[in-house]
Amino acid sequence: MQRTTRVKPDLYQVVTNKLIALLESGVAPWQRAWNQYGLASNYSNGHTYTGINAFLLNFLPAFDIPLYMTYKQAQAMGGQVRKGAKAEPVYFFKTLYKDADGKSIKPERVADRQAAGDDVHTIPMPRSFYLFNVADIDGIDFKIPEISDKPSRPIQRCDDFVATFQGMPEVLHEDLNSAHYVPKKDRINMPPLPRFHSPEAYYKTLFHEMIHATGSAGRLNRPGITLPGKERKAGSAPHALEELIAELGAAYLCQIAGINSQPLQENSAAYLEGYLGHLRKDKKFLFQAATSAQRAVDFLLKPRVEAVTIAG
Repeated sequence: MQRTTRVKPDLYQVVTNKLIALLESGVAPWQRAWNQYGLASNYSNGHTYTGINAFLLNFLPAFDIPLYMTYKQAQAMGGQVRKGAKAEPVYFFKTLYKDADGKSIKPERVADRQAAGDDVHTIPMPRSFYLFNVADIDGIDFKIPEISDKPSRPIQRCDDFVATFQGMPEVLHEDLNSAHYVPKKDRINMPPLPRFHSPEAYYKTLFHEMIHATGSAGRLNRPGITLPGKERKAGSAPHALEELIAELGAAYLCQIAGINSQPLQENSAAYLEGYLGHLRKDKKFLFQAATSAQRAVDFLLKPRVEAVTIAG
């Protein structure tokens, strides 16, 4: 097993500082041009990275091919990481459990203790390990998938993709000048496709609103959607977090659908400043958003047979 090291206490701050630097330069990294090779994954075992690791590997590095390996995985295949190659840190969380007195509880005993009414405190313990891109590894004859041409009918491809989403609300085209999700009615409004400067822009916006819809009380119950309006008004922490979740989730869906995320719109400057304020205050803000965005995407794409009940 790959040796891991305990992450320093400033893990959240280190990652957050990277994003702050990009946002301060006017760049939203989740809106970069997408890679046609698909989501970042491990070349050795095929694992596709999710959550905060998906954000770090899909959006921040500038590699053409998002395939990675650990140093030992490269060695095991007869390869060698080039001298001076920059490692990309990724993270996993080992969960510790403690009772009200601070004593450790074994994972297999947690359910019994909770069933007995005992207080069980969950403590995520982040740990890190390091990956190298295949571009920085010599000595391996990598089998890189060929890039297929862009589909000639991206609208149909995206329509087919949206049709796989589970339990989503009706999409209407009543307000021609606004894209938004209405929690009380559980409806999405979209301007019609011809009003967008490209089909990709339409679907990226639709994906954004679909991610918002996953936060309803009958779905994933996120505060940024379910709190009373005055508690999630523009500028508040719940609002900023929800918007960042929707942006990241939409970017993930664009990647999966095989379309490009669009460049920043003119009105995105306020969004960037809103993100920056909360990122500066809360070093876990980005991690929370990335985790929630992944849950939202998983919710949309996971087949379910039961009916989804929407709270009005």
